[in-house]
Amino acid sequence: MELEQDSNLTLPLFILDETLSTRDLAQPDVEISVILSDELLTQLCQNPSADSSIGISITDYELNIINSSFSSVVQSEHNAQLTLTQGPLLSAVVTTVDELTFVSPQVDMMPTFDLGDEAE
Repeated sequence: MELEQDSNLTLPLFILDETLSTRDLAQPDVEISVILSDELLTQLCQNPSADSSIGISITDYELNIINSSFSSVVQSEHNAQLTLTQGPLLSAVVTTVDELTFVSPQVDMMPTFDLGDEAE
């Protein structure tokens, strides 16, 4: 997955429960969308060591409910975080005040930069 500044990153989210390992990845419960600002993209360019991860709290995001069973999540208070592991691999986690946790599968990512090398 290529990540570009000011582009929209959308990741599928699945409820974290005993059925997670058997879920169809094409049918998430929720989707999270976040605009990749310059600041966020800079944070995503870190490469953690093999035995660690980097958590990035995000506040400017949108949730899109796919499974109507979770429609109340949008109205309730929730927190989101992007997590980087070595690779780099990117995933997202959303937790609610009702103690529901939604996770995304890890995806390979490659930030793309505009170095200003335009032909003159």
